[in-house]
Amino acid sequence: MPIIRCKDQKRQTLEEFYADWASDKNQISADLGKSMLSIIDLINNTFVETKIYGLTSHAHLLFLSQNNSESDWFVAIIANGLQEFHIEYLIPKEKQPWSNATVKGATKSLDEFRDYIIIAMTESQGWKDNDELKRLYLQIKDKNANA
Repeated sequence: MPIIRCKDQKRQTLEEFYADWASDKNQISADLGKSMLSIIDLINNTFVETKIYGLTSHAHLLFLSQNNSESDWFVAIIANGLQEFHIEYLIPKEKQPWSNATVKGATKSLDEFRDYIIIAMTESQGWKDNDELKRLYLQIKDKNANA
């Protein structure tokens, strides 16, 4: 299932929003837009069953499990346009050493970033009972155990 833009930002799809950036005359904005479009494509090809709602906040794309901008975000991603992909996820409340504690990471590999997204969605517990996410997470654990 493709990532869907949150209903509260319904003027454009996520693809349209980042395509506007990708066609910007400013090279930095254009590169960022192209990188974000590649991430959206990656997400759409990875998740067939999982509902992910996207909320844009400046250059960040926030992942929500509910189609409401007032709901908690669980994962935030940003591409810097220099082929480096950044991710942040919210630690579940019962595990937080302080309020709103997060984990951050970055990679230059889009394939590795796919794993980071799956790990972040799992560890944030925003999609707790999602079978597809559980399968994808186990594949990563198996791959790492056999490496």
